[in-house]
Amino acid sequence: MTNSPRPANVTDGPIHTWFSLSYTNYQVLHRTLMQSMPTEWQERMVACLEELQTAFSHIPQAEVYAVQASTEHIVREMAEPELKRAGIDADWYGGEVFTKAATTQEEFDEWRAKHETDAPTYYRDGQELDPHERVLLPATDPVPHYNRGRTFIAPKES
Repeated sequence: MTNSPRPANVTDGPIHTWFSLSYTNYQVLHRTLMQSMPTEWQERMVACLEELQTAFSHIPQAEVYAVQASTEHIVREMAEPELKRAGIDADWYGGEVFTKAATTQEEFDEWRAKHETDAPTYYRDGQELDPHERVLLPATDPVPHYNRGRTFIAPKES
């Protein structure tokens, strides 16, 4: 282990740099891939994880976390089916709702022309979303399940 110079602000160290400019709060490590690494690497990794766990054993932590493979999308660039899967409603009519039961297409077109906005307002769970916000849609995990330790993926030769 090398003794790197300590940064002026301890939170600006190598981990902060490794996360780059992302706002990610967690690093998810795939068990299948870690179990496929050489034993010596696994021993170092376990030692680091145990050291981390011991160092913060006094801090309350969640019992479990739910991790879901996903794809990231910008709200205003999503198609209607994607918005629906994400539980997002696009309001093109400024909160107005067409409620007239018996109507002609011409009456509906007039109402729409009067109320339709240039860009929708997006809502999820009653909260307005910024159209530039990034949201996640569940996806299939491309890395196979660890299958009780039986799945092995050969690491790339270095």
